[in-house]
Order: sequence, then C-alpha cells, then structure tokens
Amino acid sequence: MFQPEFSLPLSTPLRFFRAAPCWLLLASLVALGLPPEAWQARFSPAMLALTHLLMLGFAGNIMLGALLQVCAVLTGVRAHPTSAIVLWLALQTGTGLLAWGLWHMQMIVLQLAALILLAALLGLTLWLLASLLLRSALQQHSPLLWPILGLLLLALSGGLLVSLLSTGQPALALNDLLRAHIVLGSTAWLSGLIIVVGFTVIPMFLVAPAWPRWLVQILPGLIFALAFASAIDARALYLLGLPVVLWYAGLLRVLHQSQRRADPTRALWAWGGINLLLPLMCVPWLEHGSAHWPAATPVLLAAYWLLAGVLPIITAMLAKIIPFLLWMDYRLEQPSGGRLRHMGQLFPERWLRRLSYGVFLMGIVLWPLSSTSFKAIPLMLMIYALALAYCLERSIRIRRQAS
Repeated sequence: MFQPEFSLPLSTPLRFFRAAPCWLLLASLVALGLPPEAWQARFSPAMLALTHLLMLGFAGNIMLGALLQVCAVLTGVRAHPTSAIVLWLALQTGTGLLAWGLWHMQMIVLQLAALILLAALLGLTLWLLASLLLRSALQQHSPLLWPILGLLLLALSGGLLVSLLSTGQPALALNDLLRAHIVLGSTAWLSGLIIVVGFTVIPMFLVAPAWPRWLVQILPGLIFALAFASAIDARALYLLGLPVVLWYAGLLRVLHQSQRRADPTRALWAWGGINLLLPLMCVPWLEHGSAHWPAATPVLLAAYWLLAGVLPIITAMLAKIIPFLLWMDYRLEQPSGGRLRHMGQLFPERWLRRLSYGVFLMGIVLWPLSSTSFKAIPLMLMIYALALAYCLERSIRIRRQAS
C-alpha cells in the first residue's frame, strides 16, 4: 500500500538522482576516448572500468535512491537521513576507486574500493532485509525482498572477485564468478527492482489497473530463483528469460489499459521492456557458442541491454518520480493554492518527449553505428546526460522558486 506520509526527506532520494547524470557524463567521456579495438574485449581493464561507471555510478545511484524511497512509502521502512548520506558518500567514493583500480589494475585501490562498497551495501541490505522480514511476519510479504537479496549477493560476488584478482583466493573459476556477478547484477538486482517498482508506478502514474496479484507475489521470487540458479550453473540461463516474458506480457496488458494514452512513458516502458528481454534470450546462446560470434558481440549486447532496455525505463521512472516528490514537498509546505497547480509545471511533458527521442535513437542506431562510427554512441550518451541533468536541476529550481 502506498503511504506518502512515510516519504523520506526530499534531499535523500534527490541526492542519488542528481549524482547519476554526472557519472553518465564521465562514462561517456571515457567511452569516447577508447580506441576501436577496446570494444573487442569485454573483460579488458578499460571495459570493466567503463561498465562499473555505468552500472554503479549511473544506474546504481538511481536504483538505490529509488529503493530507499520505495521502501519508505510502500513498507514504512525509512532510512535515517544521516545513514543515507553515509551510503551516498560510500557509493560515490567506492565507484570512483573501483573504476580507477580496474582501469589501472591497482590491487590496493581495488581492495579499498571493495571494502567501502561491501561495508555500505551489506549494511544497507542486511538492515532492509531484517526490517522487511520483521514486517512480513506482522503484515504481508513484500516483493522488494527479492531485489534486495539480489543486491546482497551481487555485493558479495563483487567482493569475491576482487579477492580472487588480488590474492588468488577463493579457489574459484574466474569465468564462473564473473558470470555469477553479471547475472546477479543485471537480473536479480537491477531488472528485479525495475519490475517491482513498475508494479506501483505504472498503475499510479499512468492511471492503469493494478497488476494481477498472483503475478506480483510470484514473479520477483521466480526471477531471483532463476538468476541464482544461473549464477550457480550456466545451463539455467536458458530459463532466465521465461519470467521476463511473463512480466512483459503483463506490462503490455497494463499499458494497453492505461487511461493516459498520450503519455510518453507508455512507449518508454514498452520499448525498454522488450529490450530488457531480448538480450536475456540471446545470452545462453552467446555463452555456449562464443567461438562462432564476432568478438565485439558481448559488448554490443550488453550496451544494447543498457541503452535500449534500462535507459528508457529509468527515464520513464525519473520523469514521474522526481516531479511527484517535488510536488509532495510543495504541498506539505503549502497545502492548497500557490504558484504550482500541477506536477506538469515541475517536469513538463515536452522535456520528457525530447529525452525520449534521444533514448529511442540510441537504441535504434547502436548496432548500425557499431561497425562504422561507434564514437557517435558516447556522444549521444553525453548529450542525454547533460539533458537529464538540466531537467533535474531545472525541476528543483522551479520548486524552490515556488516557495
């Protein structure tokens, strides 16, 4: 149940959201400077650093900010503002150190980054899991448990990878550990949280019927179970796309019944949803037939998943969540009347349409440009990062000027 009275102080989620475009801009600059041959090796130091700038710096900030806010308003589990600041600082510091350590393969820097990120993420996830399980015993099981558990395992597998690279321990196969880390991060954590957040924000902001109750209760646990199985045994990758197919069918049904037919976020959810699914369906064939694919295919597939799958959905979420948070903050200060009459004044729909055009374009031209003019992709990503930062900062300024 949505409980706006439990919302966090506005500065808490905004701090994470405002940091995200900065990391995206940095990642774009790094990608722009990479030579063409760097895109052939997915586990090269440069590609590993770039991946973590995108997944931890950009997506990580947005998803952790969303997780803290969603936990507060859906379950009543509220992070203390000081703890949230410590988490934010640890995430920025750990991401920067991790990217630097991977780029230069400096083990001492990698170990320091792993310690900071592990302390922050284990502390967060264990506290959230304990709080949610206690509430589940008293009230109702929360689907948020599953992506949080995915984040916990993601952090642990990342710590094991740093340990394996720097000390040779534990005695695990590097490729198996890398596969586990990627599957847990992309599916159990990131896709899992996107799906759970969508259960609330799509009906709420697109005036659509609620998702089927059985789907809400079963799907997050099923996705986590198959991601965990794929982390243990690569043969389970063949099944990993099935729950996402189920989710996408439900998504199309809910979007079709939405009463806000002209809202640009409908197309962003539909486009992003299918592109979360397609790369997942390709991964097992790539995993078991890598010798027959061009060397750059894994990097391109991951880039497509991020640019055409995750980015549209993140854009749709931010375009609704940010003005809603600003609007709630304004109404707490001024219960009626005032200069702001509706949320559209805080984040006009024309901004969202322009962001959408950029997102659609990046997904569509990624494969054609990959062999001819790959530098165009980071350039477009850079423009998107600047446009997103402008929209965020402009929304916040409009809210402040309305006081």
